[in-house]
Amino acid sequence: MIDVVELTRELVRLDTAGAGEEHAALLVGAILESAGARLEYDTFAPGRSTLVAHAGDTSDSPLVLSGHLDTVPADPALWVHGPLSADIANGRLYGRGSSDMKSGVAALVTALVRHLKRGVPARGVMLILSAAEETGCEGVQHLVDHLSLPGGGPMLIAEPTSNRVTTGHKGAFWLRASATGVSAHGSRPDLGVSAITPLARLAVRLAEEVLPGVHPVMGGTTANVGTFSGGIQTNLVPDTASMTIDIRLVPGISSAEILAHVQALAGPEVALQVLLDRAPVYSEPHAPLAALAREIAGTEPRSPLSYFTDASVLSEALGCTETVFLGPGNPDAAHTTNESCPIERIERAAEMYEEILARFV
Repeated sequence: MIDVVELTRELVRLDTAGAGEEHAALLVGAILESAGARLEYDTFAPGRSTLVAHAGDTSDSPLVLSGHLDTVPADPALWVHGPLSADIANGRLYGRGSSDMKSGVAALVTALVRHLKRGVPARGVMLILSAAEETGCEGVQHLVDHLSLPGGGPMLIAEPTSNRVTTGHKGAFWLRASATGVSAHGSRPDLGVSAITPLARLAVRLAEEVLPGVHPVMGGTTANVGTFSGGIQTNLVPDTASMTIDIRLVPGISSAEILAHVQALAGPEVALQVLLDRAPVYSEPHAPLAALAREIAGTEPRSPLSYFTDASVLSEALGCTETVFLGPGNPDAAHTTNESCPIERIERAAEMYEEILARFV
């Protein structure tokens, strides 16, 4: 009998921080295949594989389950329990990915295996366990670009939500803003043109002005200047400068509209380059899968997630009718030192997913 906690521990012990997801994919792939699932692997870089498991007839509107296998890095020197230890203490499982989101992955796999042991599912189920989610959803982008996948059904992603249902997240639109000037001696700035000045003006405008786009549940579009660099030394007028901008989008405003707006704020002296464009996702909370998940979870729904997920790619690419986020991890514990997840919540997640699979036909 598959043990969801032990499977979580096995996954946590695998280092998948920016590489090595293939080891995790093969581990859970062997478990799923032995239970009767049909497997596909998509490798977009050495050792970096996304697993797609099919149960039943997935040719038409399958229920899609999804999670990611990668984690962010961790410095072992700062951890009480090592990031790859998978230690259990005081009812919690510790380690990198314990919350985000190897516990959710283990719960999905466990529930699907239990579901398959009852026989061929009445409704097809497709489980996608991705590589490289943490670096901009590269794994699923490669997947949908290179494999033909069935779609048209609902999707559940086991992102950390403390086992509370939510149905959306903002999108991410990252820009690099660059400017050039004319170098001169710092004592004669009148002979030069500072490349920093137009970017500084843009940074202030982004901080003071409200960007277009407001959603009744998610709120408004936000912007943050994450990095700023320019110049060589203090006594030179800087002739190059750049900064990066993290814009979080809400449904109802396109990235093209935001790009045009930022360019108007910046003026002709500033060149903009798109670094990442991931769409927001939102489904109505009364949609069928969301309603069932809320009933089974028995908890109050939570507000939409503040971060983006693989749903930014998969929801549109698969034509999903709705997207639900429900996972055992705590979103506030993601990426933190001494990341952990309560054991009882991991076990409860597997039970909830199993009931969803049994009832959502």
